[in-house]
Amino acid sequence: MSEEFEFNDVHTTFDFKGFLFKLLRFWPLFLISFVIAFGVARYINVRKLPVYQMGNTVSIKDDQNPFFTSNTSLTFNWGGTTDKVNTAIITLRSRSHNEHVVDRLQYYLEYKKQGEYQIVDAYKQTPFFIKVDTSKPQILNKQFTVVFKDSVTFNLKATFADGTAMLQNYSTKEKISRYFEADNFDKDYKFGDQINLPFFSGVFVPNKELAVRPGATYFFNFRNFDGVVGQYNGISVTPESKGSSIIRLHLTGYNKAKLVDYLNASVAVLSENMLERKNLFATKTIAFIDSSLTKKSVEVQDAEVELNAFRNKNAIFDLEVEGLELNDKLNTLDIRKETVDQELNYYNVLESYLQGKSDYRNVPAPSVAGISESSIAASVVRIVALAEERNRLQYSYKEGAPVFADIDRKIDAVKNVLLENIRSSKGLKNQELTTIKRDISKYEGQIKKLPKEQQELLKIERRYNLSQGSYNLFLSKRSEAGLVKAANVSDVLIIDSAKDTGGGQVGPNTRL
Repeated sequence: MSEEFEFNDVHTTFDFKGFLFKLLRFWPLFLISFVIAFGVARYINVRKLPVYQMGNTVSIKDDQNPFFTSNTSLTFNWGGTTDKVNTAIITLRSRSHNEHVVDRLQYYLEYKKQGEYQIVDAYKQTPFFIKVDTSKPQILNKQFTVVFKDSVTFNLKATFADGTAMLQNYSTKEKISRYFEADNFDKDYKFGDQINLPFFSGVFVPNKELAVRPGATYFFNFRNFDGVVGQYNGISVTPESKGSSIIRLHLTGYNKAKLVDYLNASVAVLSENMLERKNLFATKTIAFIDSSLTKKSVEVQDAEVELNAFRNKNAIFDLEVEGLELNDKLNTLDIRKETVDQELNYYNVLESYLQGKSDYRNVPAPSVAGISESSIAASVVRIVALAEERNRLQYSYKEGAPVFADIDRKIDAVKNVLLENIRSSKGLKNQELTTIKRDISKYEGQIKKLPKEQQELLKIERRYNLSQGSYNLFLSKRSEAGLVKAANVSDVLIIDSAKDTGGGQVGPNTRL
């Protein structure tokens, strides 16, 4: 039986029964093909690992130190809350910040285990942790196999092909190549053993959260440090709204515990760095004062020994009434002169620094020399803040970008005003110093009328009192700086830390 169809005057005959017979003849082939296609699609879909997204929320606040006063130039404002928020966002995305986080968490070391279909990430899912010896080079991209024999003993295996391999020292980040002969490394170790091999150095320590199962197999390998850091540079950092001080962080990956630890460590590193910058002046001031105290302590001890020796030798222990009056007046003038000399020396150092340096982050703090003039202290603070901002932007922009030219113009403008203020202040201090020297000369003329022994005793006591006064002054500033530093807290307030609450899966789409 056949049916005839006519299209555009073309006579065509279609054998319907023959077509149906052929279709029934090959139906098993169609069925098998369908089953295979469905199975492959199902297998590919199963092999897709779950993708998770974790997040945390922080606030950048402007926390003022309760011990900060107008005369304490040890802490400074970084430009207000808005500037701090922008700085925090740029910092969290920067390469240098993520390097610190990866280094702290040692994410260049990957723990793995056998999953249902493939080897999967086993971060915090192994009964052991490895304390990496970062001073020794570790082989990159070489998979090590760990098989536990009992609760403390494990077998470490690795297969080497003949040829060179790349190793990296995670302390210096230096990479070296080393030749290895074809070999199958296989050796037993115990928890706590110091392992020192040409390709791996470290110590296995037990994970108290997971018990060891004899016969269980795990894997680990080391990755290129820069490659790992690049993986986390894509962290999402966004403000809650325009102009808001609330920042949200999001990170996507395959291991929720790994994402949670990274987000929380990133905020912790940011908080520590912001507090360190906030304490910049206090830290440098304390270091300077400590070195000065050591020197002044020696001067006080030497003057005290000389004073006691003179008294014992000449049997003179106290000044006469006239000598006491002169001593009090000269001590006051000596301390004033010492203070003015310190201020003038600071102005000279600061002036020389501004004229000869290009990195102003280490400008000495005015409070070290007792400079209380607000215009100079404010200008120094502004220059240091701009220098720090320029340094941070180097990780986001190339040298020569317009943003650097703008910051340099601001630094030059503040520097010119500061240099003018320094010249004016130096003139006033020199006049004050001339007056003090004139008064000292007048009283020293009166001293010459005293007996010789009294003159010598007065000279030694003046030197002792001056050293003791300078020592006490530095000691007071040391306490002040320490108090300010101890009272400082970070401007990063954690609202919601990253936490695995059971959800967070954002992929894959199993319906496709």
